[in-house]
Amino acid sequence: MYKSKILIYIYIIFLLFNISCNKKQLPSINIEKDNAIGWKNKEACKIIYISEGKQHEIPAKIKCRGGSSSKYGKHSFSLELDYKFSLGNLPKDDDWIINASYIDKTFMRHKISYDIFKQMSDKNMASLCTYTNLSVNGNYKGLYIIMEEMNASMLGINKDDTLSMLFKDPPIFYEKKLKYVQDSLNYYHQKYPKIYIDNKTYYIERFKRFLFYTNDITFTKEIGNWVDIENVIDWHILLLFSNGGDGIMKNFYLYKIDSQTPFRFGIWDCDHSFGRDGDNELNMGEKELNWRKSILLKRLVEIKETGYSIKLKERWQQLRKLNIVSIENIEWHVNQNDQIIKLGIDENFEKWPINYKWYYDSNNYKEELDLMIKFVTKRITMLDEYINDL
Repeated sequence: MYKSKILIYIYIIFLLFNISCNKKQLPSINIEKDNAIGWKNKEACKIIYISEGKQHEIPAKIKCRGGSSSKYGKHSFSLELDYKFSLGNLPKDDDWIINASYIDKTFMRHKISYDIFKQMSDKNMASLCTYTNLSVNGNYKGLYIIMEEMNASMLGINKDDTLSMLFKDPPIFYEKKLKYVQDSLNYYHQKYPKIYIDNKTYYIERFKRFLFYTNDITFTKEIGNWVDIENVIDWHILLLFSNGGDGIMKNFYLYKIDSQTPFRFGIWDCDHSFGRDGDNELNMGEKELNWRKSILLKRLVEIKETGYSIKLKERWQQLRKLNIVSIENIEWHVNQNDQIIKLGIDENFEKWPINYKWYYDSNNYKEELDLMIKFVTKRITMLDEYINDL
């Protein structure tokens, strides 16, 4: 009897040890830096990356990033490694975004938008993402999203072609020139090639003039030379589906792979979506996105000869049949991400309370997931009718 009890105790200890050893853990990143992380220029640091029990020390450069989100205490970062390395089992690269996702308590709105856009078509480009716990000099900073940086290499741009180019948030849908932009010397925010090496302003301004000032006949005949219509339709549908009003005039990359390829849109910064707007303000559809603000979408829909509305309806029905635009697909994405996020969500909200002043309400993580599903359920029913009437 005594020996049997001893064997039972040994078995229990072995079982508990085995469970402990096999407990899933998020990858972790610790940024080691002698002084504070600045906002202007990337400065040298060292990254201690731990995943699946293996530790890697990587020299790097880092800076804070963000516009309006810079007011939050939890900051995002631009990270440049000294060599290409896979973070979170994503493709190897040396340029990364470490996104705080502070205002989105689900940590999913960016990622789900990107994943669905890519799911629609192989031609649709958006960042692959995963999750990590982040510390700076050993001080825990919270749960973060590791994102691929949208750059020429990631987008597959042909650097040997003189008509390949990349812009971030170019203000092409504003007829009058904006008074205030991020860089007055780089109005259209040209990312590739470097504007001081090969200025492509002349080309994107030709595109802007075409959008605003060509007659309807010319627009209908030539718009397919300027933009990839299938890509535009998918972008338009994603905006409608997520009610992502912040993505109409900005929060996109505009790029040409080469001289034979028209402009395509890559999506970025999609946390104002799926039931939230205006830095966490509740929006279950009461505030509808005004996609007609975009001269491109407005003219494509209103000029019947383009056939755009018919193609949009057909594509909507196709995506519904493929179960890409569906409640079930959103639930699947939510569940997949939840399996990872829940490993670090409690610790994050101990650091960054859910009822802090920047939030419109004190929804917890689970309540926010339920809100997303409720929004999508309502949204799909509405769009089935809305798109059919365009």
